[in-house]
Amino acid sequence: MSICLTHKSTVVGVDVHKYCHSAVAMDCFGQEKARLDFSNERLNDYVLWLRELGDKEDIIVALEDVNGYGFHIVERLSKEKVGMRYVPAILTERERKKSIHREKSDYEDAKRVGKVILTKFDETLPAKESIADENERELSANLDFLTAERRILVHEKTILKNQLHTMLHQIFGDRYGEGFPKVFHKEAIKSFRQKLIKAKFDNPIMVALAGSSIRRFDRLALVEKQLKEIDGSINNIGQKSEAVLALSDNIHGCGIITAASIIAEVTTISRFCDKSKFARYSGIAPINKSLGKHQRLYTSPFGNRKINRALHTIALCQIACKGDDRGKIYFQKKLAEGKTKLWALRCLKRQISNKVFQALTEQKRRERTIQNS
Repeated sequence: MSICLTHKSTVVGVDVHKYCHSAVAMDCFGQEKARLDFSNERLNDYVLWLRELGDKEDIIVALEDVNGYGFHIVERLSKEKVGMRYVPAILTERERKKSIHREKSDYEDAKRVGKVILTKFDETLPAKESIADENERELSANLDFLTAERRILVHEKTILKNQLHTMLHQIFGDRYGEGFPKVFHKEAIKSFRQKLIKAKFDNPIMVALAGSSIRRFDRLALVEKQLKEIDGSINNIGQKSEAVLALSDNIHGCGIITAASIIAEVTTISRFCDKSKFARYSGIAPINKSLGKHQRLYTSPFGNRKINRALHTIALCQIACKGDDRGKIYFQKKLAEGKTKLWALRCLKRQISNKVFQALTEQKRRERTIQNS
């Protein structure tokens, strides 16, 4: 569903909370038309209130928080086919800072969310729930839950390993890892646990240290088991998804897990009108800060960092020893032009971003052709 801002548009800014939400409706000039407080249990009242504001095609709902407390609102509005747009929190914060009156209330925040749509429409994105089909939303939600849990487990696994490195060094000395290909190899872990269980320390501190190490080994085993289960689930879903396969089959260095993390954030490529919009959303497009004849480009710290991280992983795989020849040639070409290694890597990430957009766009086009035939 295409969402456009016209002179007939009514923008409804919503300040989302856990139990109670505040909405302010404004015309295209920013003049307030109506306001409403409602809860998740009174979403019917909210929908009726929206209908009283005018035609559905002219209403644009602006939401700042849609992944957490705004979940129920989004689900209901998507069923009603109401146009929604995401408003990044940083834009709302900027709207507050540049305002002469900086009062902080639910209605003021809702109004600021709506004014972002009126003043910075091009910097917002249509809500994926309002333009993605049911299959795309279901796939994105499943992958989002799985990849989010996987990130937490990987982080926990890293913490456990770092702690065990320190503790094993204190117990067994500098050469605790000798005799094993890796410190956390299956045989190494088994050996360490047996030694810690059988060892009899005279120092009570070492006894406590050994017990703590054993418990961490047990938690590490549980985390690795859960990671294996999650990877299996992601692979099963990815093998059945045309969008995931479009990335993993056509882009060197993009495996099922990496492709799934991208699809979980993108949901549908229809949200982006061109590859430049997608690159900016991903935080790949540089920030231009120019004055007169001085042209300067800076790395963007904004954008979706999860997609950015996935593209970074693909870029590193392509320039590795067993990577993609085309990626290596492009990377070396940028180095020959005088760019630093980090900036050359950013240039490669932009090319990968364009390739991701192209692959998903072609897959979406094929899907529509099949549906129409």
